[in-house]
Amino acid sequence: MKLYIAKIISIIGHPLMIGTLYVIFISFHDLERQTAIIISATILSLVTIPIILHNFMKMKKGKYSNFDVSNQEERRSFYPFSILLFCVCLILFYILNFPEVVIVTTLSFLAMLVSMGLINLKIKASLHLAIAMFIAIKLFEISIAVGIIFLIFGFLIAWSRKTLGRHSYLELAIGSLAGWTFGLLSICF
Repeated sequence: MKLYIAKIISIIGHPLMIGTLYVIFISFHDLERQTAIIISATILSLVTIPIILHNFMKMKKGKYSNFDVSNQEERRSFYPFSILLFCVCLILFYILNFPEVVIVTTLSFLAMLVSMGLINLKIKASLHLAIAMFIAIKLFEISIAVGIIFLIFGFLIAWSRKTLGRHSYLELAIGSLAGWTFGLLSICF
């Protein structure tokens, strides 16, 4: 039962799931409707769907052992791909002259991905937790209660990743620290 619950939490807390839902939620919460639609469509079409297709194709070819890309060696091809997608989004958001908060948040998130890719050369830090903590920090801007609730969910994600044997405590701590650091940087600028 414990493994089943951990698996459900890990799926719900998957970076593609929570990242995409966060972008859609925060866009409609903070921005004009038309801008929110464009940002949401951009993230879905240029990040979420391509990563889903990429990971499934790599799994089908036997290059990834699982959808989460939990193997450190396998992540070496995942990070450049995801970084490229976010670079395209950042350039598009800049060209479309989106609000500064969109540019800064996207740039901070991209910097976090780059740092996670570099960290991955030595240790497989938890991207699940990095993204969850990044989002938690950003949600504190909306409401302390919402931020706390998502922070608790982040701890549940950490528990699930450890329970499933996907990460060590050190890998979870590093992922968490990366998320907090770049989340804070995104709200400080």
